[in-house]
Amino acid sequence: MDEPKAPPAKPRVRDLPEEARPREKLLAHGPRALADAELLAILLRTGVRGCNVIELARRLSAALDAEGRLADLYRFEPEDFRAFVRQHEGLRGIGGDKIATILAAIELGARVFGPDKHALRAPILRAEQVAAIALAGAARTATERFWFLPLDHRRAMIGKGPIEVTAGVGAQTLIDPATLFRRAILLGAHSLYVIHNHPSGDVSPSSDDLAVTDTLIRAGRTLRIPLRDHVIVGRPDIHPQFYSIRNHGHCAF
Repeated sequence: MDEPKAPPAKPRVRDLPEEARPREKLLAHGPRALADAELLAILLRTGVRGCNVIELARRLSAALDAEGRLADLYRFEPEDFRAFVRQHEGLRGIGGDKIATILAAIELGARVFGPDKHALRAPILRAEQVAAIALAGAARTATERFWFLPLDHRRAMIGKGPIEVTAGVGAQTLIDPATLFRRAILLGAHSLYVIHNHPSGDVSPSSDDLAVTDTLIRAGRTLRIPLRDHVIVGRPDIHPQFYSIRNHGHCAF
């Protein structure tokens, strides 16, 4: 009886024609010409025993797509990624080096496409500006959090970005007006925006969100540090990405 034949080994990437190699394809046609798996193959750099890098990247891309996690990668922490790899037999060999490279590329992309650092010193006059600042960094978290954005007398941002006040589960636990305005006074704020995120991506305000906003508006009037708006941000992959309580006519700003 004939012995069962082993499956043919995957060819090495360097043995493939140039048009099938991800790096060469990118250099010839640009990054937009590559599929998700091909981009991942460039980041993974090498395959593992019995599996070339292109096949490994395809397995990773398929596993992420199957669970709807590819668009969610921007929220992965290293341990999240390690846990994901452990759950999939076909991803063995994706260790710390490969995980670090992929997460570094995602973070660099977020910074490249974030708001221009110098432009942030211009007056902040619209909720769209506030949402762009938040979505570029601080709001990329799976935990519901609350920030404020202090403004100087020209309505330019004070400091480097949104300042986290607290974190919690519901709007009522997220913010203490005394804590927020105490920090705003110490920073010399003339006015401020408040921001909080809905990790689910649904940016519709709850009744608690509106009640908290009313409380902060009243406190701001008393302290002469007016609240400009309360902006709720969701996720970059779900539209709408933000909700302006002021623009929708809620609360008496």
